[in-house]
Amino acid sequence: MSKPNIVVICSDQHHPAITGYRGHPFIETPNLDQLAAEGTYFSSAYSNCPVCTPSRMSFVTGKYPHQIDSWFLGCPLDREEMTWARKLDQAGIPTAMFGKMDFCGDYQDGGFTEYKIIKKRPAFKPYPRKTPLYSRLEGHVRADKRNHIVNAGVREDVVTDGDTGYNKDLGFYDHDRVVTEWAIDYLKRRGAEAEGVGDGDGDGDGQPWAMYVGLMFPHWPYKVPQAYYDRYFPDRVVLPHDAKFPNDGLHPQVRNMQNALGLGEITEDQLRNVIATYYGMITALDDNICRIIAELKAQNLYDNTYIVYMSDHGENLGEHGLFYKQCSYEASVGVPLIVKGPGLPAGQRIELPVSLVDLYPTLMDIAGLETEADRPGNSWLPLIRGEQQTGRGAYAFSEYHGNFFKQDWYMLVEDGFKYTYYVNDRPSLFNLREDPEEMRDLAQMQEYRELLSRFEAKLREIVDPEAVSLRAKSQLGLIGPNGEDYTLTMTDPQCKELIKQGVFEDELEFPKWEGPPGILIKE
Repeated sequence: MSKPNIVVICSDQHHPAITGYRGHPFIETPNLDQLAAEGTYFSSAYSNCPVCTPSRMSFVTGKYPHQIDSWFLGCPLDREEMTWARKLDQAGIPTAMFGKMDFCGDYQDGGFTEYKIIKKRPAFKPYPRKTPLYSRLEGHVRADKRNHIVNAGVREDVVTDGDTGYNKDLGFYDHDRVVTEWAIDYLKRRGAEAEGVGDGDGDGDGQPWAMYVGLMFPHWPYKVPQAYYDRYFPDRVVLPHDAKFPNDGLHPQVRNMQNALGLGEITEDQLRNVIATYYGMITALDDNICRIIAELKAQNLYDNTYIVYMSDHGENLGEHGLFYKQCSYEASVGVPLIVKGPGLPAGQRIELPVSLVDLYPTLMDIAGLETEADRPGNSWLPLIRGEQQTGRGAYAFSEYHGNFFKQDWYMLVEDGFKYTYYVNDRPSLFNLREDPEEMRDLAQMQEYRELLSRFEAKLREIVDPEAVSLRAKSQLGLIGPNGEDYTLTMTDPQCKELIKQGVFEDELEFPKWEGPPGILIKE
C-alpha cells in the first residue's frame, strides 16, 4: 500500500446547512451525503474570514488573516509565507492546484508544483492603498448586488471555455466544468503512474501527491442550467428567516452592510427564484464532485486518498434580510466541512467548533510532517479519531476587515455562544443552542456582562483588535496622514468627490487584471 494521497475540494460561498447530510428538506447532494456517510462531517465549522481572498490565504498558510495582513480582495500574499502546498512539495509530495485559490497579482503559484487557473485576481496597485477603500465608508451602495438577485435564474444553453464565458448572464457553470475536467485528467495521470510502479493493481508503492480543486459554485452570479433550476422552482425552497428588507433589528454595523448592498424590497417570488437557482448551483457542484470521486475510484485511488470537502465561506441567502457573506451570522461565516480518509471513522458528526485554519496542520498530519509553532490551528485527525489533543482550544475564531462594514469585527464561538466584537461599536452575543437562527442579541442584557468580559479577554489573547484594525485600515487607505480615521469622518460620496478633485487617485475598489487573458498554467 502506497502512502496516502490528498484531495482538497473547496467550493465558493456554500451555505453550511444546505446539504442533504445536514437534513435539508429539498437539496439534492447525494455525493456529498455519501462522502459524509463514509467520513466525518463538522456541524460547527467556520471560515476565518467570510470573503474569498483572506479566507483562502488563511487556510493555505495556516495563519489567521491578521497574521498575514490579508484584509480583503486585492491584498497580495507575501511570497515568503510558507504554504502547505510548498511544504508538501519540499518534502517530495507533488502538489497540484486547479481552479480558484485567489492569490492576488503576479504571485499566483503559492508553492504548488503545478497549477491551472481560469479566474485571476489582481492586486491593488499601489499597495498599501493611498485612496480610501470607499466601500467601507458611510453611504456606499453597490447597485449590482440587487441586480444579481432580481436577475437570478436560468443561464443560456451554451458551452464556453469558462474564461471568456464568465459574465453576469452565464455565471461559473463552465468554469467548474473545465476545472473538474482538469482534475480528472490529473487523476488519470496519477493512476497511470501508480500502475507503472506498483504490482499492476494500482495499489503499488507510488509517490503520494496532493490535489486542490477550487470550484466556483454556488458563488453568484446566480445562474444555472435549466434542468438544475427546474428541480427546485417554485416550491422546493425554504424561505429564509427574518427576511426583512430593510431590517431594523440588525446590529448597527450589520445594518450598514444591508444598506450598502442596496437590496431594496425583495418579494417572496424573487426570493423563491434566487433560492431555487442557488439550490441548483449546489446540485451542479455536487455532480462535479461525483465526477472527481468516480475518477478516484476508476483509478483505484479512492481508498488510499484523504478527501476534504469545504467552502471558503457561506451565503446569507436572504436570512436576516442579507445576501452574500461578510457578516458573522452562521449562514455567512459557517462552512460545510467533511473529512474522509483511510482508517478514519465513518458516519460521524462533530459539533466542537473548528475553523479552516486547521487545514494546514491536518495536511501536515496526513503527510507525517511537523507544523510550525506560529500556526494557530490544530489537525482535525485526532478529533475524528476520538483522541486527546493537547493545545486545541474549544473555540473558533474569525475576523473581517473588508467591504460593507465601516468597522472591523472579530468573532469567537465557544460553548454554544457566539460573540462578535466590533471596533468602535458595541458587541453582539447569541446563544446558538437556544437561538440557532440568531434572532435574540443578548449583548445589552445585564446578566451577560460577565460572559461578555470573558469573551473579550479571550479575544485579546488571540489578537489586539484595535491595533490590527488600525493596521488594516492604514493599508486600505482609510487612515489619513494626520491619523484621521476616514471610516468615522468621511462618506463615500465625499471620497468620490475628492477623487474627482484630484485629492485622491482613482484607485479602483477591485483592480483589473493586467496580465494576458486566458488560462494561467505552471507545469
